[in-house]
Amino acid sequence: MKKAQTARHMRHPDTIVGVVLLVFCAIVYWLTTGFVEVPAMLSQNVPPTFFPRLVLSVVALLSVTLIFSGLGKTPKNTSRIEPAVAVTALIIVVAGVLVGLLGTMLTLSMIAVAIPVAWGERRVRPIGILAIGLPAGIYVIFSLALGIRFPTGLLLEWFV
Repeated sequence: MKKAQTARHMRHPDTIVGVVLLVFCAIVYWLTTGFVEVPAMLSQNVPPTFFPRLVLSVVALLSVTLIFSGLGKTPKNTSRIEPAVAVTALIIVVAGVLVGLLGTMLTLSMIAVAIPVAWGERRVRPIGILAIGLPAGIYVIFSLALGIRFPTGLLLEWFV
């Protein structure tokens, strides 16, 4: 009986999404091992693997949390993944494509609007605060404090 119950807990959507995200993190981490080393003079004191691995570490940590939260739950009649998860993944993929055109900060602002709306948030004030605060905070931490330059994107380069 316990074996069937454990198998049913493993099929909870949170557990499934967490495992998929961990596999994704492992694959992308492996891809970062192929990054070309930048000469120390051009590296801005941060290796090119730092930021991707930092983000991957946070995603992996949250994925493990998601897995454990899913293990404690019994799935409802169906163990399907919510459509908002697929929409969120699509938003992130589109953002990855658009970052070269729009630049990092504008793309982050768009993500900060699109993801909450995809998850059902309709209050304009919190979305606006996130859309401005997230890129501003990232800019302050990485550009001003750490001296890392983000790509401006083709769109802004056309205007400058």
